[in-house]
Amino acid sequence: MSIFTSEENDRISRAIAEAESSTGGEIVTAVIPESDDYAYRELLFGVMVGSLVFIAVSLFAPFFQSVLDRLFWVEGAAFLPMTLGLIAFAAGNIAYIIVQIPAIDRMVIGKALMAEAVRRRALRHFMESGCSDTIDRTGVLLFISILERRVELVADKGINDVVAPDTWDRIVSSLVRGIKDNKTADALSTAIGEIGAVLAEHVPPRKDDENELADGPKELGKGS
Repeated sequence: MSIFTSEENDRISRAIAEAESSTGGEIVTAVIPESDDYAYRELLFGVMVGSLVFIAVSLFAPFFQSVLDRLFWVEGAAFLPMTLGLIAFAAGNIAYIIVQIPAIDRMVIGKALMAEAVRRRALRHFMESGCSDTIDRTGVLLFISILERRVELVADKGINDVVAPDTWDRIVSSLVRGIKDNKTADALSTAIGEIGAVLAEHVPPRKDDENELADGPKELGKGS
């Protein structure tokens, strides 16, 4: 499912083209549903819940044994541990399913791990998109990761060396607020304009300037 509508894609593309019209810098935007699948952490959560449930139901083993005795005429030594194991297995699976809910997933994964995953994925796209290979090293990437509710701004050396870090921080903070208000396309277009103003101030267009990178927002697949 596409994150942006075709109209929003066009609007963002126009915002990038307009921002780049007065600068030799390049602006790249990318959006991804989540920067990592976090399968290990989610599976570990399910195993931990299942283990805790097994310990809890084991404390009531006599009760479960009495229930089994009433249900089955034939006594079996394996019935009780099998029953407790099945309850724990079911609890672990239910926990794994529940943790797929984004709000719960964020709590289980933790902010530090999510921040690291988003930063790593943003840097990877910075290289893959060609943003790190512009003529003047003045590419800027705006990377939005939906699950983590995080935005990474990665600026190449040619522009980052002459711009105060808090300039980027203000742009990112404003964009995050817009995303939280469910105005992602509007907030992204505004952020692009602000980046364009910074680039225009420090990186004037060259006489032989040409558009080095595509203007449209790149929508990356989950787990890509």
